[in-house]
Amino acid sequence: MKWNEVLRMAEDRGYRFFRHCKKHDAYVHPDKKDVLYLERHWGQEVKRGLLNQLKKQIGF
Repeated sequence: MKWNEVLRMAEDRGYRFFRHCKKHDAYVHPDKKDVLYLERHWGQEVKRGLLNQLKKQIGF
């Protein structure tokens, strides 16, 4: 799965863009008060372990 697909999943679950960091973008969820950091390498594949952590944080 690529970074842009993870971003799409996060936005579908309610995460919205918050700010740019050096190498990542921060997305927040208004109800959870949770911050999700996603790399800006939209076309690259996400490593399996990191993908599982992100899915768990997003709620999949």
